[in-house]
Amino acid sequence: MESTTIAIEDFNKITMMVGMVEQAEDVEKSTKLIRLHVDFGHYGKRTIFTGVRTYGYTADDFSGKQFLFVVNLEPRKMIGEESQGMILAVDSINGKPLFISGEGLPIGSPIR
Repeated sequence: MESTTIAIEDFNKITMMVGMVEQAEDVEKSTKLIRLHVDFGHYGKRTIFTGVRTYGYTADDFSGKQFLFVVNLEPRKMIGEESQGMILAVDSINGKPLFISGEGLPIGSPIR
């Protein structure tokens, strides 16, 4: 079995911060994707996709809310567009992802 342990130096390469989802919308050509337009304050704005519609999430579940995001991933093509990061989530007991709220935290704040 392959080890899933990473060195602390590798973990330190991950950049996470608080972002505000200004707008969220279903991606028309997909049954899974929601496009998030995320504001990271003075770090700028990004488009980030999340594939969670099959779990019952809608764009309204994200719009106007703050979450934690990984922001230093290589952009990934999704239906002809680039996703510029990843929203953080944990798996619940029933397997539905639960997104980590950043409500009340300053937009653009780094997560240590």
